[in-house]
Amino acid sequence: MKLLTIWIPTYCRPKALASLLDNIDRIGLTALAEVVVSDNEPPALGSTLSFISRAQWPHGTFYRRNSANLSAGVNFLRGFEDCRTPWLMIVGDDDLFSPTAATEIQSFLSTLPDSVFAVKFDSSLFGKQANFVSSGLVDYVAHLDRRFYANAYNNLCFISNWLFRCEPYRQHLASAYLGYSSKISHLFPLLRACSYEGGHVLFSSSQPVLHGTSEGSTWPKAATWYEMVMTLTSFTGFIDTSNRQAILRLLLHADWRRTLAKCIRVHQFYGRNDQDVKAWRVHIHLASCSFTYLWLLLLVLPLLLLPPERLPRRLLDQLGDPGSVDRW
Repeated sequence: MKLLTIWIPTYCRPKALASLLDNIDRIGLTALAEVVVSDNEPPALGSTLSFISRAQWPHGTFYRRNSANLSAGVNFLRGFEDCRTPWLMIVGDDDLFSPTAATEIQSFLSTLPDSVFAVKFDSSLFGKQANFVSSGLVDYVAHLDRRFYANAYNNLCFISNWLFRCEPYRQHLASAYLGYSSKISHLFPLLRACSYEGGHVLFSSSQPVLHGTSEGSTWPKAATWYEMVMTLTSFTGFIDTSNRQAILRLLLHADWRRTLAKCIRVHQFYGRNDQDVKAWRVHIHLASCSFTYLWLLLLVLPLLLLPPERLPRRLLDQLGDPGSVDRW
């Protein structure tokens, strides 16, 4: 039996998926890992199989078609339910592996002690992650410089950066569904396993995955951040207090420029007529959770009185695509 499963959740990105599968084959990862494509594309939209010839798929690749778009997060978690190998790596369909990834990952799998429940690789987008062994997030966050909080949080969110030991993770999988609306639910079973079973997370400076950007609609940044904040500040039962506080330190960082962008993105996304949740309700919730958000909201209040489509064009270009909930 192989040591690793590479689980690829996909949704309407056949070209990006074809590039990833070709990349996996070329660098020799199929000798190390089973490859599973988990397709969220609804039957009414066609099939990834109709766009990519099976001759292009690496030998031994498995394909599973979900009956509906389960959302990205549930597709991630299905990997743990179906995985048949000791380790699991979930890789986005628009990412690629570095040329040395097979050697790097094999080295980790052959040398890691049983006490290591996950490896957190560095990100090619938010780098500078130091090598560090942690029993959770508390001691990891404690050694970080506050200036790096925002990038460190983004780095945690990238599912492709993680290598998980399946068995201890699966024992606490329920916590991922309890905290699902946080959009970082893949962290919770790991943190609970470390807390209850005495495991550790190895933070590594290695970057075996190269993150890509696909054309088309992206994740809804404003709505994603809002649900993260609300879940972690008001929901309970899926994470212990110390790890919750560590995540909130990273999430509600003091970088006012980034928080200002989030404030305007909330107005841009929820201020549209097709949203049934109003922007000012979201602003009030977030202001009650973060003093930084409150004073920035008051600072840009005159700008937010404009309809989203009336915001300055230069500002809209900097904010980028507001995203679609389909990407969740």
